[in-house]
Amino acid sequence: MRDRSIFAGLSLDDLRALGMEVQDIRVPAASTLYLEGDRARYAYTLRQGAVKLVKTLPNGRAQIVRLLRHGDLFGFEGLREARHRHSAITLTQTDLCQLDLPALEALSQRLPSVHGAITQRWFSALQEAENRIVELGAKKAEERLATFLCQWCSAYPQGGAVPFPLTRQELGEFLGLSTEHVSRLMAEFKRQGLLSERKGTLDIPDSRRLLQHACTSGACA
Repeated sequence: MRDRSIFAGLSLDDLRALGMEVQDIRVPAASTLYLEGDRARYAYTLRQGAVKLVKTLPNGRAQIVRLLRHGDLFGFEGLREARHRHSAITLTQTDLCQLDLPALEALSQRLPSVHGAITQRWFSALQEAENRIVELGAKKAEERLATFLCQWCSAYPQGGAVPFPLTRQELGEFLGLSTEHVSRLMAEFKRQGLLSERKGTLDIPDSRRLLQHACTSGACA
């Protein structure tokens, strides 16, 4: 994990000299790591599994703002804000590196490379959020879903069936669609032979075919 973390570029000797404790923890599925409004104490690197970051809207509905997988970082807003702006909930059994925020703040001030890595991750998360805003406004429902499914599978380079722990409700919360609409679209994609699901896995034999079928407005190009 080191090459994908904020400590990328540091040698093993550098890591030993950091003087910072990093705890490896394992938590079961559906565990809440922190709630929106909780005092920020830790940041996390996701080693294995999946996590959703959830924002509660004024009407009480939940909106998934990010879906995280292997190598992603979260909780780092605690370096600038006293409390978390969203809730972090595991989707699967999850392995994490837990970092103490005060110690991380001191470390980032001492080591420009760590500070730069954190800043770059924030920038990447901002770009991801901007791209999603554009997709929600420019793409039709089937285009949003097809694009997301292909992007999810592309993060697993081995090909074939990949882990897929998301429910229809969670897909809807992330894509701005109703659960019923997501269910209808997934059923249609399956009927067309564009994807298959089995025991928490997803298989898209040909992502180009799925996108060609679903993306008819040109917004997926």
